[in-house]
Amino acid sequence: MPLYIRAKSPVEAWKRVVHRIMDDGQRRIDERGIETRWHANVMIHIMDPYTDRVCGDYPFSEKVLKEKYATQLLNPDRMDFDYTYGERLNAWGNEKLNQIDYVIRKLRETPNTRRAVATTWDPRKDTLVDEVPCLNHFVFMVREDGLDLSVMIRSNDMFGAWPANVYGLGELLQYVSKQANLETGTLTTLSVNAHIYSHDWKKASSI
Repeated sequence: MPLYIRAKSPVEAWKRVVHRIMDDGQRRIDERGIETRWHANVMIHIMDPYTDRVCGDYPFSEKVLKEKYATQLLNPDRMDFDYTYGERLNAWGNEKLNQIDYVIRKLRETPNTRRAVATTWDPRKDTLVDEVPCLNHFVFMVREDGLDLSVMIRSNDMFGAWPANVYGLGELLQYVSKQANLETGTLTTLSVNAHIYSHDWKKASSI
């Protein structure tokens, strides 16, 4: 069953989704042989992505997230990895397409567009390799008083990765909003498989 969470801040959303998965998530051993608890199609709508962004129960501090994730989605350098989100968003494919520049240009030209979209999935590569992007589809859309960002995530580690994902996405939203002369709005993630790995169950149960 799909799960919808509407929260004021990233910390509130994180605690609520972790509790929900630990309380009644299904159990499954994934394709790498790791046991997980999970929910399908978890939509989390964060009203204010910039208040209460990280709490003390999370393994990484806000300082680490700011230094490591603040510019990651805007950096086109692959840095010897199989892929990076920055590469896929800012230098996609052999054509080196800068999708973030396209999004900004589209929003400037037509603020009410439904086509300010970017993707990280490359079927020419990702159908042939093991390491593939989890954050797949980014949609920027002006609603009410600000620019909202909605992101489809095919597979999401909700305890270890989701807060870092949301921190980085918040920085991306802020950057695009500023370049397009728009106010920042809300942030929504749709995690098709929202899971917590067994090695994190003890910590997840204690928050």
